[in-house]
Amino acid sequence: MLQCLKRVVGSALFLSSVAGADVTVSGTVRDATTAAPVSGAVVTLQATSTRTMTAADGSYALTIPGEDGSIIVAANKGYFNTSTTFTGSTIGIDIDLPAVPQDDNPDYELMSPLTCGMCHPDQLEDWTNSPMNNAGINTWVHDIYSGDGTPGGMGGFVYLRDSVWAKTNPASECSSCHQPESWIPEPFTALEGPSDPGYPSDHAMHGVSCDVCHKVAHVDVEKINHPGIYPGAVEFTRPHDQQVQYGLLGDADFANGLMRPSYQPQLLAEVCGTCHQDKNDPHEDGSFDGIISEPTYIEWIESPYGDVNSPYYATCLDCHMLPNDATQACEVMFPPLEREPGTLRSHMILGSTDTYLDNSAELFVDTSVDGDTLHVSVDVFNSQVGHHLPTGVTVRNVILLVEAWRESDGEPLIFTGDQVVHDLGGVGDPAEGYYGGQPGKLFAKCNHGEDGSGPTFYTDATGIIFDTRLPALAIDTTAYTFEVPSGGGDLHVRARLIYRRAFRAFVDAKQWTEDGHGNPLEDVQAPHYGHLMETADAVIGVQSSDLNGDGVVDVSDILLLIAGWGTDGPGASLAPPDNVIDVSDLLVILSDWQMGFRRK
Repeated sequence: MLQCLKRVVGSALFLSSVAGADVTVSGTVRDATTAAPVSGAVVTLQATSTRTMTAADGSYALTIPGEDGSIIVAANKGYFNTSTTFTGSTIGIDIDLPAVPQDDNPDYELMSPLTCGMCHPDQLEDWTNSPMNNAGINTWVHDIYSGDGTPGGMGGFVYLRDSVWAKTNPASECSSCHQPESWIPEPFTALEGPSDPGYPSDHAMHGVSCDVCHKVAHVDVEKINHPGIYPGAVEFTRPHDQQVQYGLLGDADFANGLMRPSYQPQLLAEVCGTCHQDKNDPHEDGSFDGIISEPTYIEWIESPYGDVNSPYYATCLDCHMLPNDATQACEVMFPPLEREPGTLRSHMILGSTDTYLDNSAELFVDTSVDGDTLHVSVDVFNSQVGHHLPTGVTVRNVILLVEAWRESDGEPLIFTGDQVVHDLGGVGDPAEGYYGGQPGKLFAKCNHGEDGSGPTFYTDATGIIFDTRLPALAIDTTAYTFEVPSGGGDLHVRARLIYRRAFRAFVDAKQWTEDGHGNPLEDVQAPHYGHLMETADAVIGVQSSDLNGDGVVDVSDILLLIAGWGTDGPGASLAPPDNVIDVSDLLVILSDWQMGFRRK
């Protein structure tokens, strides 16, 4: 009886062990219509990071827990995500993927973000507070297009008044990115502005909304320089009967009248590139082969950050849609589908905010003294940005400002070099943020028009005068010289890296005091007149040959030096070794006396 009981208990333990063990399941992912194998499909144990990809013949193998009920989801671009449930069999777990209809329904009305928010309230809240929501009511965009966004909007460049294309292309393509809900049903429609009746409409108020991004079926990267949801460059699928929402999870299988998921890996970057990469169209033939206006996507893809084999590889989402701690993507599923923390991402898509600007670059200062000259070398390292610094529209710029003064009295040192900030840093009083001509450098792109003059706005650009922006992981080194003041002492050098949203002259012309979203504009605010990204300081002590401080090196200074011979008296640090007066110090002071200048 005891032996029998032992066998029963042992068998039970063995079965329990097998049931809880991992198993490897396998099968084939096929096209539901043609039964052709689907290669490169993502196969995932739902709500986990356990996934694999199908081989060329559509086959896959995936290791999952051995308990019945595990959900396996297959997904591939152009197909609806499809799931199956593990019931114990480990082989022949085939999954057939229905293709997403690619015909576009012009009668489909894009869903309101509030509708999406019924199931995704966290994502709605994120988006509501993001620049994406405000893209259609950005006052700077209106000022540049029609001059009616702010009271001073008619100052400076106004597209409808000043562009060479204003008569032949008055609508331009602004709404393709800023008001896509109006553009998608009627391409080439003009931007709706404050002077239009009924502004802002729901389409303007929604900016770049949920359905705009999640209905992009395909982006033709060969036409990435076409602006926004441009016909022929972007395939946009408004459904007839079967709803579709393109996404990145790859394991979502929840479907109802408002939702049916389809995997779209181009949401990692290429969909972003539709509005963050474009050229102007000088031939007005839809080729968009002119001067780049929005350069960010190509800057990224050509950098190590855009190389999937690089240790630096990171996508737009990795930086601009940060993971959060949420564990549920949908609030209406029952039972709820719990996901691993960090799987879901914030939809508060941000860019040039304080957090990003403060973590973009590194600044290094090196100093030395040679005779009466202070030498300063400054390195700016674009260490954390996956594209150029700055990027985006061409009015954005970064200013490196280099200053030097004597610590004892704050007296500025006289600049003797020729490395200065370009006039686009502002011509006027430096105390009010007009940094043109000051020691430093402007990092920016400056376009010219047909007559060769610049800057000109990107719509009218025919060439580039200069582009000093920093590519990803690049280091820029500049050198500066200052005259060291009489009497020596501690000399303080400070380098500041300052971000500006627009060239100062343009800001003044438009009389902007707020950015396009109504936030106070740092470009016109003391003390930095821009956003302070980085500061680097260096202090160097300098011994003067003018030992008695009378403003000239003469016999009295030589006698004072000799009187302290062998000690650490005045003049002991004129030459190494420091802290003792010896022949080397005497040779220095004699040389300075002979040359007739003050040793600083």
